[in-house]
Amino acid sequence: MSRRILAVAAAAVLLLAVPVALDSFSVFVASRILILGLFATAYNVVFGYGGMPSLGHAAFFGIGGYTVGIAVTRWAWPMPLTMPVALVLGAVAGAVFGLFCLRVRGVYLLLITLALAQAVFGLAFYQTELTGGDNGIPGIPRDGVPTGSGFYLLALAVTAGCVAALWAFQRSPAGMTILGMRESESRMSATGYQVATIRVMAFAVSGAFSAVAGALEVYLQGSVSTASLSWQISAEVLVFAILGGARRFLGPFLGAAIVTGLEVWVSTYTDRWTTVLGVVYILTALFLADGVLGRSRSLLRRLRRGAAPPAEEAADESVIVEAGK
Repeated sequence: MSRRILAVAAAAVLLLAVPVALDSFSVFVASRILILGLFATAYNVVFGYGGMPSLGHAAFFGIGGYTVGIAVTRWAWPMPLTMPVALVLGAVAGAVFGLFCLRVRGVYLLLITLALAQAVFGLAFYQTELTGGDNGIPGIPRDGVPTGSGFYLLALAVTAGCVAALWAFQRSPAGMTILGMRESESRMSATGYQVATIRVMAFAVSGAFSAVAGALEVYLQGSVSTASLSWQISAEVLVFAILGGARRFLGPFLGAAIVTGLEVWVSTYTDRWTTVLGVVYILTALFLADGVLGRSRSLLRRLRRGAAPPAEEAADESVIVEAGK
């Protein structure tokens, strides 16, 4: 049995043991880590994998949330119906964002995605009859949806399925074209690839799974508001990816777990937990350019091989995203 299969099996056992080994609050936190981890992994299709920094992914997260909030409170839709609808709406919104972003790069891409997300925020804010405006939609019924440990296992199943789908997508020929576009858009275009289609596809896939994460978040919290559409959500998921390692498939997931865990742990000791998190972000930017996961793998390689020659270290630093890592 390969080392990778053993690692996956060990991780599955640990994740399944969470409801048995931890108290109810910790299970709630673990559920949120799964949801935010899925959001960060979906975000990285565009950011780390596609090389397109976005500050608009809160729109997809919020669209998934409002899909559940409106469908459940207005039409009493069950969860098996709301989740696929959220996925489709997220994909459609992602495709629209991708179309708007065809001609912009770098900081201009950041600005236009932020502007589009703010437009969605404004739409939700002023459509008070449908979305509840600034008050949002509180007290969303959870008929047929398990609570506590049951919801954790449900979130684990959905997250595992979505992450596996993203893994398969990134290893597929379509997913590899996104990576190729990031490495050299001009070469991809010169060899006959439709770069515009690839960009739209990346946003659509990322938006679809981000919306699923937003829908799960509403089932966990029992409410949805415009806070889920705010630009801070987009900034947070960007930090997740950078902190964990945007050039590794599971790096953003690890970043979400670290930040969420730190928020809970540090806030039990001090009200200034945001300052502590800010220091962590600064240290990451200064000393962990490839994120926690990327740096950890580099250190492990050096431990195995002894002192690595400079050329080999340089190769480690420039490692690209590989779905198998």
